Amino acid sequence: MLDKLPEPARTVCAVAASTGASRSELRGLKWSDYDGENIKVQRKVWNTVVSATKTEAREGRIYVVRILQNILRKYKTEYPEAGDGWMFRGEKLLRPLDLDKLSRREIPQHINGARFGWHAFRRGLGTRLNEMGVPDNDIQNILRHADISTTQAYYILPNMERAKAGLKKLGTVAQRKYGIKV
Repeated sequence: MLDKLPEPARTVCAVAASTGASRSELRGLKWSDYDGENIKVQRKVWNTVVSATKTEAREGRIYVVRILQNILRKYKTEYPEAGDGWMFRGEKLLRPLDLDKLSRREIPQHINGARFGWHAFRRGLGTRLNEMGVPDNDIQNILRHADISTTQAYYILPNMERAKAGLKKLGTVAQRKYGIKV
């Protein structure tokens, strides 16, 4: 997807997929929130309203992986800080970029007309981290959820293959440990 998208869609999608920031948090990012290694989420932008994050837990630092650091470095040379310093801004008025328009009008033409929601990046990050064996409480911390039950219920999709492998392992261990014969 990133190879097909032009800027700024490419970088917005890369940040969304790598950080788990929500649509309103993405719109609220300023260059001053990024220190080259971490993004400090401090605000959200909903429609035209700039406000505090949804919960206290959502206000926090997100580590930026090396590939995203490189993408942001290149993006900043193409879209240097201007106006109020919004990381993703419209070029005419220098206000936060309208991500709804971006996802409805601009992105689909580069990915075979496919449509998506910004929250899919957030959910996808939680699921992929879980598949890689990252503990649930670390995923909760990365996604900045106040309660781990939110992470587990809505951001980690069930994986039937891993469930099957886990039950097979349980059967093998039970046979060995308890001497169960088949």
